[in-house]
Amino acid sequence: MALRRSPRLARSSGPRRAIAKASSSSRGASRPKPKSKPKAKPSQRSSAIGPSGSSSLGPSRWHEEQRWEAGFEVVAGVDEAGRGPLVGPVVAAACVLSRNLDLDLDGINDSKKMTEERRVHCFEVLTNSPGAVSYAWHAVSASEIDEINILQATMKAMETAVGKLPKNPDFVLVDGNRVPKGLDPRKAEAIVKGDGKSLAIACASVIAKVVRDGMMRELHKEFPHYGFDKHKGYGVPQHLRAIAEHGPCPHHRRTFAPIKHM
Repeated sequence: MALRRSPRLARSSGPRRAIAKASSSSRGASRPKPKSKPKAKPSQRSSAIGPSGSSSLGPSRWHEEQRWEAGFEVVAGVDEAGRGPLVGPVVAAACVLSRNLDLDLDGINDSKKMTEERRVHCFEVLTNSPGAVSYAWHAVSASEIDEINILQATMKAMETAVGKLPKNPDFVLVDGNRVPKGLDPRKAEAIVKGDGKSLAIACASVIAKVVRDGMMRELHKEFPHYGFDKHKGYGVPQHLRAIAEHGPCPHHRRTFAPIKHM
């Protein structure tokens, strides 16, 4: 897999620049009897990958590669966004990446660890690369969350997103500690903190997050006094003060504190 780095993002790559500098040869000013140093080997993404699939350079394709070697051709990653907020839907996305991926996804990771600018950049790349990426997402509303609880709503969103993929995957990598009941446990695996380990899950994480953020900005237009465009529905002080002053809106989750106590 080759991940191209755009010049704009490369300038802000921080630790990666340090890695690149450490792994490249350099020539200093002439000095008498310079101390010889062993030649550094080029930095490679695969060399930093541990047995759990984790990598010092971010999520890798290790988990996908293990499934390919086991005979599973189409491997999807699935993740959710919006379990914790007090308002709005929970959204899950499923994503399948081609084996010979060659996209500018520099800096992709668990979406919560990315800047909004970088999330949106990666989202645009992923959703506009039909030959290299297939994806689908599904949202479960606040009212249904109240009806079936947030865990079941999350599992439903994940399972439905996988079912919406253009082609049924042979294996599904799920972020978290459990596999939705509707997925074949022989063809799925839950990976704790998978959005920081598996590239397919990380891509699904970005898609789910950007889609949900867009929904919250739309809700902000209808209910501007809550500030949904800024906090996306989480229980920050500004949001709690607005709820105390205006009461909950129709999209607030009635089973979540402090709303359930009002």
